[in-house]
Amino acid sequence: MTTVYSASVMKPWQDWVAGSLQSANENWIPLCTHSSFYSEIERRRRAEDAYKAALTELKKKPHYGGPDYEEGPNSLINEEEFFDAVEAALDKHDQIEEQSHAERSRASRQISLPPDTYSSISPPKYLTKPHSQTSSLSSVDLISASDDVHRFSAQVEEMVQSHMTYSLQDVGGDANWQLLVEEGDMKVYRREVEENGIVLDPLKATHAVKGVTGHEVCHYFWDTAFRNDWETTIESFQVVETLSDKAVIIHQTHKRVWPASQRDVLYVSVIRKILSTNENDPDTWLVCNFSVDHDSYPPSARCIRAKINVAMICQTLISPPEGDKEITRDNILCKITYVANVNPGGWAPASVLRAIAKREYPKFLKRFTSYVQEKSSGEAILF
Repeated sequence: MTTVYSASVMKPWQDWVAGSLQSANENWIPLCTHSSFYSEIERRRRAEDAYKAALTELKKKPHYGGPDYEEGPNSLINEEEFFDAVEAALDKHDQIEEQSHAERSRASRQISLPPDTYSSISPPKYLTKPHSQTSSLSSVDLISASDDVHRFSAQVEEMVQSHMTYSLQDVGGDANWQLLVEEGDMKVYRREVEENGIVLDPLKATHAVKGVTGHEVCHYFWDTAFRNDWETTIESFQVVETLSDKAVIIHQTHKRVWPASQRDVLYVSVIRKILSTNENDPDTWLVCNFSVDHDSYPPSARCIRAKINVAMICQTLISPPEGDKEITRDNILCKITYVANVNPGGWAPASVLRAIAKREYPKFLKRFTSYVQEKSSGEAILF
């Protein structure tokens, strides 16, 4: 017997089947179409990865592209790329120096005496009279320059007198001098000068450092026995000639900072004490470094020979202690004037040289004065 359903009974079932088929058709992706879709995504991903890798490689090429991508008259590297490369190299250098300093400090703490040992050591005696210290090229008190005679004596006297006359002048209100950096007691000024496209900007910095004397600052700046302790830009240096116990000729090769060319300097370095002509003014200690020529160290093709005229000029101010107490490091302050006239030579872009000078000079002065404070702490005062 055949059962016959009415149209009203079949209608819901027919609607359900039709809806199910429509939904299945909308969600169904044939196997071949599904595979092609994901294959296309994979191809595109590989193409994008290859493109990114190619761009990265192109960016690296200037590092290995030979002399065309280094400092030179026909360099293909633009100023922005030049600056970015130098800044990256300096950042890396600073990071290495910070790690090295941390390791030295950690090693120093490990070998230091235990705390209870210090109780048996008497406190240092602070000197109220000038004291001189000896070392490989130690500084000595100079009343005059009459005993410091050598073939560069005339040039030394000219440089010293020039610095004492002009370098100590206040440039704060001079419109030709631009204040670059001001951090606490430290101020760094620059006067923009160019000759034949070469930056010759004179720089001048003033600073006040507590707890050290002018003699101590100049001693550590001049004495080559301590040079590698605070100077982080030097690859190597040697004393070419000892002119007297207060004057030497030094050849110094600086670390290269790519893409800039490597540079070296050959200079006379002299330390001098200038007695005050006014009893109300302090005596002055001065280190003067200026470029000279020497037959044993002619310029080489490996480095660009830079020319320098640098002076570290220091005066000690003393705040008298109460009563008959001895002068301690809490009573002394060193006023520093540092001037640098550098002709870097070569073809480095002016904007890059100025940006690097603005960054590096304040850093050098803070690093060096901190070193002198650390080195002098606990030692007898060297007036």
